[in-house]
Amino acid sequence: MAGCRMRYMEMAESKILTCGTEKLPEAMYFLREALKKKKAASKDIARALLASEEVIAKLISNAPDSREELKLSVSGMLGNIRITFRAKGAPFEAADIERDLLFEQDDEEANNALRYLINKILGNDLEIKNNNNINMVVLSVKKSHYISLIYTAAALTLGLLTGFFLKNAFPGELSQWINSNLLIPVYTIFMNTLKFIVAPLVFFSIASSIADFGDIRFFGRIALRVVLLYVTTSAIAVGAGYLAYSLFPIGDRSLEAAVSAEDAEAALEKGREVQVSVKDTLVGVVPTDIVTPFQKSYMLQIIFAAVLIGLASSALSEKYPLARKCLSTFDALSSRITAAIVSFMPLVVFCSMAKMMISMEIRDILNIFLWVPVIYLGNILMLLIYILMLLVTGLNPVKFFGKYYPAMVSAFTLGSSSAALPSSIKQCDEMGISPRVYSFALPMGTTINLDGSCITLMITSLFFARIFNVSITGSILLSLFIAIIVVTLGSPGVPGGNIVCIALLVPQIGIPAESISLIMGLYPLVGMIQTCSNVTGDAVVTAIAAKHTKLMDMEKFNS
Repeated sequence: MAGCRMRYMEMAESKILTCGTEKLPEAMYFLREALKKKKAASKDIARALLASEEVIAKLISNAPDSREELKLSVSGMLGNIRITFRAKGAPFEAADIERDLLFEQDDEEANNALRYLINKILGNDLEIKNNNNINMVVLSVKKSHYISLIYTAAALTLGLLTGFFLKNAFPGELSQWINSNLLIPVYTIFMNTLKFIVAPLVFFSIASSIADFGDIRFFGRIALRVVLLYVTTSAIAVGAGYLAYSLFPIGDRSLEAAVSAEDAEAALEKGREVQVSVKDTLVGVVPTDIVTPFQKSYMLQIIFAAVLIGLASSALSEKYPLARKCLSTFDALSSRITAAIVSFMPLVVFCSMAKMMISMEIRDILNIFLWVPVIYLGNILMLLIYILMLLVTGLNPVKFFGKYYPAMVSAFTLGSSSAALPSSIKQCDEMGISPRVYSFALPMGTTINLDGSCITLMITSLFFARIFNVSITGSILLSLFIAIIVVTLGSPGVPGGNIVCIALLVPQIGIPAESISLIMGLYPLVGMIQTCSNVTGDAVVTAIAAKHTKLMDMEKFNS
């Protein structure tokens, strides 16, 4: 017990003062020195001291007596640093601090400047609670980018080990019972919750972003740039898949006998619902009502409705400003709900990895194992292309990936572009990309920019062609190239959604759709890397578009 207390004291610096105004300099000196001991950056110290001064002043003014205790604590763990304030007194909110700062200012311009300053100081880093007339304020000084990676990597490793242990150390019936009654339900609840919030998140983020644009023509130029970049990266991704397969042409005729129509039936049934032509895709963008797109998660239709309502709100913003405010409010609300859901990510990563290890058969791995590394090679080639694109546009790839990797880890473990969208939005915001760009570009990218999926479709088609002895001529290759880009527009943004696209695509080159049964056992491994490429491509395009339109805080990006 003493050892635990000692370790805690090593992490936290504490001080107790009284609530007299004369104690403010002493409190500020303590905080400055404690933050220096925690090796906080000078800019973080300056920001924290500005916020702390206002918080302490508010705690003192709300205290019933100047003799009441004011408790200060500076703690840090895994790269995070935070300050905790405690004092008896009447409750207050962050907005009260802003009002106090603005109270003595008659100049509205000065008020706007102060409001901007306090928002930069406090932001989302201040948490205020009051229990039994005791105020507790927690100020986040530094939020480590590595902590989410540590938790996720630990959950991923532990999940793989747990799944392997359950499968090999317990009877098959028991491990399957644990999988069916514990791991799968937790994973399903999380994915269902994400499906519940993703549609509102996409709708309100796009609609709010468009409504906030004062110049609709300017927005149109950004949207056109984003869409053209997405089409370009998809075309490049198909080429990367072809190059990867050309380097390692895999496929053995003996695998043809292993095709199972029974295993493929579920995917084939789902594939019948997916549109495969350009005409059907364009017509299907326009919904027949406002409810069905949200019920069925038809992302293209949700995006269409969001653009329409966003444009109307922008046009009416001067006469009816409430419409734009409502969109912003619901955008903030859906973002807050999403943040709460994503906080459970490590638990879901654990369950996802454990259930995959329990469900996967060794014979499936041995039969088609070579298919997996070739697809990983294609995605690595695409990653190098992303680096080149960033360099050409003047963005530092090290800074980009240094800030964006938590979203890549999230996409890799979840295997769903839609599920990874909240994490991608958060990291793009931390890169300094304007919400006016990423709130439109990222949701759009989850639907029409599936670079990793394009790579998988090309390699898998060529892999099956070799197994079934189908000759790939130049004309077939060209039609395959175009078909891959078209079919990904209708790809479901869910784990395994690309299986549906493969079932639709390969019959066009004379391969039975049932061939997908060969890869279904190992598909989760491929789904992770292709989703990682999907969301990374979205972020790269978003960053490039934001930089070219000067809607990116380069100081924040390079920090």
